[in-house]
Amino acid sequence: MKSSLLFLFFFLTFNVLSAQDSLNMVRLARWDDDTLPIASPGNLNLQYSGIWALTVKDREYAVIGGALHVLIFDVTQPTQPALVGKFAGNKNTIWREFKSYKNRVYAVSDNTDEGLMIFDLTNAPNNITRTYYSNEFFNSSHTITLDTISGRIYLNGTNVISNGSLVLSVKDNPDKPVLLASKALQCGYIHDSYVRNDTLYASSGNNGYCIYDFRDYNNPKFLAAENTGGYNHNSWLTRDGRYAFYTEEIPRGQPIQVVDLQNLSNGEIEAVHSFLDNLGAPDDTIKQAIPHNVYIRDHYLYDSQYEDGLLVYDVSNPLAPVLKAHYDTHPENMQYNGYYGNWGNYPWLPSGTIVTSDMQNGLFLLKLKFPVGTQLPAMELPVILSPNPASDLLSIRVFSNTTGTWNYRLFNAAGQISKSGASEGRPEIQLRVSDLPTGLYFMEVRTEDGRRTTRRVVID
Repeated sequence: MKSSLLFLFFFLTFNVLSAQDSLNMVRLARWDDDTLPIASPGNLNLQYSGIWALTVKDREYAVIGGALHVLIFDVTQPTQPALVGKFAGNKNTIWREFKSYKNRVYAVSDNTDEGLMIFDLTNAPNNITRTYYSNEFFNSSHTITLDTISGRIYLNGTNVISNGSLVLSVKDNPDKPVLLASKALQCGYIHDSYVRNDTLYASSGNNGYCIYDFRDYNNPKFLAAENTGGYNHNSWLTRDGRYAFYTEEIPRGQPIQVVDLQNLSNGEIEAVHSFLDNLGAPDDTIKQAIPHNVYIRDHYLYDSQYEDGLLVYDVSNPLAPVLKAHYDTHPENMQYNGYYGNWGNYPWLPSGTIVTSDMQNGLFLLKLKFPVGTQLPAMELPVILSPNPASDLLSIRVFSNTTGTWNYRLFNAAGQISKSGASEGRPEIQLRVSDLPTGLYFMEVRTEDGRRTTRRVVID
């Protein structure tokens, strides 16, 4: 045991000392274990896949998919990631994906019969328990979507229903899922999806980008669709919900698309812009880069772009994204070869640490060289939130010359609206937050005369 710890110490020390910077981004650490099993479809030799992260009792954790294992790391000290959980499945696979809810990690895999795994991190890092491991509802799922507000899990691309969504609930008991619905949908197969306020934004492969109202999960309603000809892979929304950004994995060289959602209520959406940076091509006219998974924190978009690594864009103006940072997790490529490199990322940890996975090179912990996530809009409107952190009631008090109604919206770190309402003329209101998952939130307050501010809130 001592020799293993000594090896790990020197391994991590070497990786930290040899860290290299790219555009406005620094590597804090890297973890890779060449002795782990490999999945080799088409001789690709893929060792790692999806990644997610969460915060539990002020400690930060990352979870990454290995070919055979679910690997959980304590990344509270980002220069020294510690493997604190290693759970085997029953088959090597190149697809493992994760989401989190109430101190739990929910894991699915494709091309297996493992079903759903649930891990309880409440007592981490000393004790991580796999509380559920069953295929009672499905054998395999390509991806998983979890709405932390409703406690619903949406399974995408399952063996049970290939042309729609399988919906479970873990709201009442996070360790015991309950089947809600298994519904065929107009656009058929869902490769991945994003959910906000019971609206499902489905990346439906060759059938495009399709949006459904799932308020009544037994009778979901088709709202709109957009198809630009690629294989629609994943998407994420801006905080205000006006725009969606989606990737199209196939064929190579498909740019990230920007979709205007302002007329969604009328059944109309429109792709209004697209962009792609080829960082590994000798000639930018050779469009072969593959944006794979995109996520948005504040006004930055994080793009896991396979062999190009992780790219970060300022999307303050969604119609004019600006590349602000980049780190190549797969520098060994000198040309685009296909399915190598950066799979996914998680940019919402309160510390600002970005965790990201490379299919061949493992776990990377990165940080931007400029502030992000702590810089909020100028304090145009004086607001006091107390207590902060809050666990039961949160007081919102607005100091303003206006006597009119002001509105508030509470967003979780992923940009979903957790609570919203209006003051009805009162200068102070009490908002109950005890029913919300713990973590980092953002409170936006806006007056009738257009003044607004956004403040950080911690729910514990």
